[in-house]
Formats: sequence, C-alpha cells, structure tokens
Amino acid sequence: MRPDMNELSLGASADDAECIFLLPNKPLLPEDEEGKQLTSADVAHIIELNGNHWRKIFTIMAKLASPSSEDWRQFRDLQLLEKVRLVFCIEQLEDFSGLVYLVGNSFKEILPVNDQALAVGEKHTAYIYQSRVWCPYLDYRQFPNILVESLREHLKERPCLHR
Repeated sequence: MRPDMNELSLGASADDAECIFLLPNKPLLPEDEEGKQLTSADVAHIIELNGNHWRKIFTIMAKLASPSSEDWRQFRDLQLLEKVRLVFCIEQLEDFSGLVYLVGNSFKEILPVNDQALAVGEKHTAYIYQSRVWCPYLDYRQFPNILVESLREHLKERPCLHR
C-alpha cells in the first residue's frame, strides 16, 4: 500500500536529521522502495524516476545543507539523505526542534511568516525566525544561487551546516 502524504518521509530519521525540508509535493518512488528508509544512494534513482525537477530540488537542498559550499555535489550524492529529512505535511514537524525549511507558499497559511522574521535576499526572498526558514520553492528561477549563498551566510551557526 502506498504511504499517504502524512506518513511519507525521506532521508534521515527525525532523531538523526540535521535539518528538515517541508515540501509541498513528493517524488515518485519505486514500488520496491516505498516504506523503506532511503539513503543518498537512492538520490540518483529518484532523479531518474522524476527527472530534472527533482535533481534541482536535491541540488538546492545540498547547497543549503552541505558543510562546505564547494562540496555540495559530493554531499548530495553521498550524504544528503543521511543528514536531511524530507517531509510532506506539517504534522511531521511536531517534535523536531532543529532547523526547518518551509518550502514554497503552500504552508504559509498554516505556518505564517513571523512578523519578526529576518528577510534575506532582494529579488528572491527567504525569511528566518528562530529555527524556521520560509523559502521559495526549490527551483533555480525562484531560488537562485545568490539566495542560497545569502541563506548560508545567515545560517552559518545553525546545526544543519555544522554538525
């Protein structure tokens, strides 16, 4: 049986995750991999099934979460899903106190940007408040490298970048 959005998560367990990305859409998964803990070795397979769109998503995640901005490719391909958790519904955030990226506009109605949030970026903007980052969808047009670099600079003391 296919897991629904409330059950599906990918990557690290909630206890082991250095950060979580709350995403509005899930990738297609191979039927034989549904329900099992996916690892970074599965990133290439997910990209193969879902195309360039998910390659971009994983790439931006890796650029944000990699301990070194120069090694994001190796991090994406070898460590991403061991360090990062992907979830698809807000309830999956309940007991997590680490850094959470709220991706896209889908969740802003339920978890609105705090009035005291720090705005990062100019043309493309993300907002940081405590352990939450409200950010654009993980696509190069909405989330260019300059925003990635700005967020990394503002979050350099956060656990997702320095565990």
